[in-house]
Amino acid sequence: MINRNKGITLVELVIVMVIIAIGAVLMVPNIGAWLPNYRLRSATRDIVSTLRTAQMKAISTQTDYRVSFNPASGSYILRRNSGGIWFDEGAIQTLPPQIQISAITFPGNNAQFDSKFSSSGGNITLQNSKGDQRQITISSAIAKVTVN
Repeated sequence: MINRNKGITLVELVIVMVIIAIGAVLMVPNIGAWLPNYRLRSATRDIVSTLRTAQMKAISTQTDYRVSFNPASGSYILRRNSGGIWFDEGAIQTLPPQIQISAITFPGNNAQFDSKFSSSGGNITLQNSKGDQRQITISSAIAKVTVN
């Protein structure tokens, strides 16, 4: 005899939906604990990328570049020097929610690069809401950008 019943029953569908709902409920608390660290890593990566962009542009265009930080507003922007006047390049970038600049040692809050592979040197420390920190350091002699 051939069974012509194909598909799933309503009971089977309800059981699968209950299993999915239980899995989702168990995952939500883990996402909340993971999010601050993700935001800290993301903000660090974005700032390092902007610093390296400033460094590459300074070398390729033979023009001084800087990344200007505003710790109060948690923002930064790429700038270039033209005849002693600093011009913004691009939009102001803001840190993700619950990420703040906890310390900065760049002169005038500006990480500056010139065409000779040198920099003003210094570091910036970012902190998330859980107190975890990441420090970005630029060595003045060779303008190497590192993350600790």
